[in-house]
Amino acid sequence: MNNSTPKHFSHCFELKTDQLPTRSSDRTNWRFQLPGIIFGLLLALLGAYELFDGFDHSQNGRDELSTLSGLAEYQPLITPTFFDIVFIIIGLGMVAASIASYIRYKKIIFDGKNVEVVYRPVFGDKTSFKENIKAYLGVRLRIELFQFGLINKNRYIIELYHKDPKKIIPLYISTSGKNIRRVWEKYAQFLNLPALLNTDSGLISRDVKNLRKSIKEMAELGYIVDEYQPYEVIPSSVVFVCKQDKIVLKARKIVWDAYNLLAWGAIVSIGSLLLLSGLKFDDISQVFSSQVIYALWTGGVLLIVISIFILFRKEKIVIKPHKIVNTHKYMLFSTKHDEMAKNDIEAIEITENPVSGRFYVAIHSGEKTIGFGSKLPIDDLRWIKKFLVHEIIK
Repeated sequence: MNNSTPKHFSHCFELKTDQLPTRSSDRTNWRFQLPGIIFGLLLALLGAYELFDGFDHSQNGRDELSTLSGLAEYQPLITPTFFDIVFIIIGLGMVAASIASYIRYKKIIFDGKNVEVVYRPVFGDKTSFKENIKAYLGVRLRIELFQFGLINKNRYIIELYHKDPKKIIPLYISTSGKNIRRVWEKYAQFLNLPALLNTDSGLISRDVKNLRKSIKEMAELGYIVDEYQPYEVIPSSVVFVCKQDKIVLKARKIVWDAYNLLAWGAIVSIGSLLLLSGLKFDDISQVFSSQVIYALWTGGVLLIVISIFILFRKEKIVIKPHKIVNTHKYMLFSTKHDEMAKNDIEAIEITENPVSGRFYVAIHSGEKTIGFGSKLPIDDLRWIKKFLVHEIIK
């Protein structure tokens, strides 16, 4: 995350402006912490259970068999106790991290003229600062991509932007992009500050009165110029398909990143647990019923299959005469993820995801946002932006 994009904790936050003074707390919701706590406890309990020979009900029988056969007892290179302790440490670490994420918060108070922020860290004393609203440069809209399990989701953030990153404070945070530009406009108008947006060319300012204008209207007023040149070479990372009634843009290949590697690690871990449970079926069946074990196996296999489908998913932008459609192509089928009428599109920007440091094309209307090409090179994204603008205003 770069220096101008501070970390906010909440996934659902709003500083209300209908009554002053107003206050709200920016902290992680329990809904996002419970999976980590539950899974961490399960890991720790599993490690503790195995550490104290919870599954080992036939050790005496094995020892007797080994003695009768005259075979030397097998000594593994790494003792199973080591893995049990690792499971316990990882599980307790996940629980501790989840609880720590909930403890920290920022309390934001606004009286119409001044903003006061009280920050409580996980450890140490509370800190605070107070700043006049006139010291802020504008109201910034940005979109973060975050990992929710194996799924990438957007977090839409509207914040008061200050030249000191430590004084940037959230006004609105949501995982839904519905009406996000209208909310952005509302805060900018209420605070009488410019509307700001992060792009590949830096922080740009847009007059509040132009936020509701479409790209076509902005082009007619001379604010937007069609820079697309038909003779430009199509980027090598982009597949361009022109059909009779539509144009299709998609990434040529799947690009793996750290999140994908973590997902593959989770898939391998789940598969290993399923295999281990199969090898120790007789021992586990003494603790759980066969129906429960089969249900867990079925759930684990379904989770692995669904995860693989998601990992091999490709995004497509389909440009039709009067609308743009965002579809997800899986290995065996495709789904329509979202669509937007060309006349409703108010902006197309190349936006940075501060979490990964990558850029992507963001297509905005007043009600929603479509993101595309989050793993493509920046120059290829610029070509896609120019082409989309050309198709809208031509």
